[in-house]
Amino acid sequence: MPPALQAARHAGLRKADHGQAPHYSRGALDRWPCYACPLDDCDWHHDDDAARPSDPALLEAKVLEHLADHNIVDALRSLQAARDGSVAVRESNNRAWDVVNLHRLRAVHRGEHAYSDPVGQMLSAALVGTAEHNDVGRELMALSEGVAGARDITSVPVAEPLNGMRP
Repeated sequence: MPPALQAARHAGLRKADHGQAPHYSRGALDRWPCYACPLDDCDWHHDDDAARPSDPALLEAKVLEHLADHNIVDALRSLQAARDGSVAVRESNNRAWDVVNLHRLRAVHRGEHAYSDPVGQMLSAALVGTAEHNDVGRELMALSEGVAGARDITSVPVAEPLNGMRP
């Protein structure tokens, strides 16, 4: 897939994941793949019919034509917002690991194995993304059935990595 088109596809998924225009959920993206402007605060997008997909070269040209309308300040603003978001996620991740380490050290002080605390284990599995975390999602779904306000309580998947890198 050409680079600008890949970035636009990634942007469409990322914006849907975050409830931003042009789409507010991934549901519509199965039938109509969305190529969106990768810059923040820009609602430009192109929906392609999955049953009759457009030529990738034509879509690439359409994306590049749109991007040419933006100036360097728009791009820099989006890059800075992405950097700020990455820093906030890293700091949040560090705080969560502090909780994991606290649970591990408490277990050691109780004379138990450092990895014996179930809360520390669950949080660690969630942070690392191990298969054990899938058990948490299944239990959440089971426990949320019939509970008012608990609809869609589980986390949603984020956009797929761009060029093998995490979004």
